[in-house]
Amino acid sequence: MRAPARGSNAITERMIQPEDIRRKAENLYPEYLRAWLDGDGAFFPRLIPSCRTPDSDDLRAAIQAVRRLREGSKEVIGFGYTVQWQEINSRKFGRNQFPARILFEAEGDFLRFIGKQREFDVFTDAVSRLRAAFPPLENWLRSNVRALIEAAADLDGLLRVLRFFHDNPRPNCFARELPLPVDTKFIERYQGLLRGWFDAVLPPHTIRADEEHFERRYGLRYPEMHLLLRLLDPALEQELGWPCSELSLPLHTLGVIPVPADLAIIVENKINLLTLPSFPRGIGLGGLGHGAVVLRYLAWLNNMRVVYWGDLDTEGFEILSSVRAIFPHTQSFLMDHEALGRWERLAVSGTGRKPDIPAHLTDTEQRAYLRCRDENLRLEQERIPHDGVLSEVRCLGGLD
Repeated sequence: MRAPARGSNAITERMIQPEDIRRKAENLYPEYLRAWLDGDGAFFPRLIPSCRTPDSDDLRAAIQAVRRLREGSKEVIGFGYTVQWQEINSRKFGRNQFPARILFEAEGDFLRFIGKQREFDVFTDAVSRLRAAFPPLENWLRSNVRALIEAAADLDGLLRVLRFFHDNPRPNCFARELPLPVDTKFIERYQGLLRGWFDAVLPPHTIRADEEHFERRYGLRYPEMHLLLRLLDPALEQELGWPCSELSLPLHTLGVIPVPADLAIIVENKINLLTLPSFPRGIGLGGLGHGAVVLRYLAWLNNMRVVYWGDLDTEGFEILSSVRAIFPHTQSFLMDHEALGRWERLAVSGTGRKPDIPAHLTDTEQRAYLRCRDENLRLEQERIPHDGVLSEVRCLGGLD
């Protein structure tokens, strides 16, 4: 490259120094790890592109820059970068040796220079063990180099966990009950990594692919959320033989109890749930916010009318849409354009979020959603007068 003319606005590149070479080498390290995974034996020798001409008109400063480059090289310290020198007779600097090429000749020189030799040894050992034990992890290895390095100290425990789940899929016990020599928080700490391993190694039929929750996805027990259930019909209480009309049960326990109702009203606000009036063959369920997707485990909801009642705001409509994605026959309650217009005076400011329209809304729900979003409105369900709620509940018997 031609040097810029004196007095020009161009910036002259500084002659490379040991700290610059270290920075370039550190940036090369992830690339070398990927090359090693690929079995690329041509990575070294590795040329380091650089400016190799002193940038100062000061001969003493130029000599010092060249000296620092030499003193940091393999020639002096025994490892690291190699400088191939070339004698040049320069009008500016006279006859002197200048660097012609700077390169790392071998892996050991490179790794010792950046202080990664031990880390690299740990990494290659971990890769070799994983490849030998579980070949399906190859794609995971290539996409998660740093995660493997960070977890390498616990590789023995991680492999034991993976082997156990491979041999005993969906064990249906708490993680602390697994017969493994790991601490009780081990699986929790490594959930992200183990999810990648389990998805790659375990038989597909042992994984609930539609479930993001780690324990539910792989068949572990966990402290389940409890759902509040209200029987809105005294006849149902007698029919089921339950000692009360209100109870809280673990999700999966409630899922296996046959509930012979005709209508289920899912209500986000607890007080609103507890003040729902009687309704023939009706039940009320406590809402779970954005966790409402767990309602999929209540399969009996497919056999009855489902009504969702949440806040009139962007979040409430998002939850409604997620419930309807699971139960397409879900109808909303007091969540349409008419309800918003009727009680608009009771609305407060929303969160200011402006997400896209959720996928599973009716036309009148979309109109209400757009007003809530664009005008930043939030009509909380508990603000709606109770007599208005009672009036609307009485109309539920006329739902199609």
